[in-house]
Amino acid sequence: MNRKPTTILVVDDEVSVTDMLYEDLTGEGYDCITAGTGGDALRRLSINEADVALLDLKLPDSSRMEVLREIKSAHPKTAVIIITAYGDIETAVEAMRIGAADFITKPFELDRVNHSVATALQSAGTSDGYAEHQTDWVRYLEDIACGVETKLDSQTGCLMIKTVIERTESIARNLGIPEQHIEDWVNQKRRHIERIDTLDVILDKLEKNPISHRVPGTSRFQATLK
Repeated sequence: MNRKPTTILVVDDEVSVTDMLYEDLTGEGYDCITAGTGGDALRRLSINEADVALLDLKLPDSSRMEVLREIKSAHPKTAVIIITAYGDIETAVEAMRIGAADFITKPFELDRVNHSVATALQSAGTSDGYAEHQTDWVRYLEDIACGVETKLDSQTGCLMIKTVIERTESIARNLGIPEQHIEDWVNQKRRHIERIDTLDVILDKLEKNPISHRVPGTSRFQATLK
């Protein structure tokens, strides 16, 4: 018996995006269909069930969560992956609470899309809809951090990094990401801050050392290059 090909529905009002994803996903062996509006997406799903829907939250004929709620209600077996802009991270978090399997931020890499689709298909039928591997949890945390960073780009240095860690940690807990994976990610980021702080201390000592004023190549800039 021939197995039914996996069907992916791509919903985005940008034709360039749907064309790009259609070409890539069909090249990966998926049966891909596209829609430019929320209404069109729901009509297509009523005719042809999809295993995964890639859904842009900003559609011209629908409110932010309307189509997602409709899909999760009428087509519960369809895994929904949200596509959103970096500045819309809180909305993506809300979508995850409603039932989205994942979110992808624009601009995105095609490898990121393919990985998300594969993970959603692999996780189909599980109670939480998340991948169980640590690498997947780290990827979710990194995506959240990218969204937070764009809202804090007016700050610099370690203060910004610490704020990003705190905000990401809070959002991750609201999403229900396992505590151990959150702690592992936070500890990794904190070690990075400690390395920066240690380097700054060493460079400050070099600058304050009287010898550094007589020996060429020991300024902060030159020491950093070395």
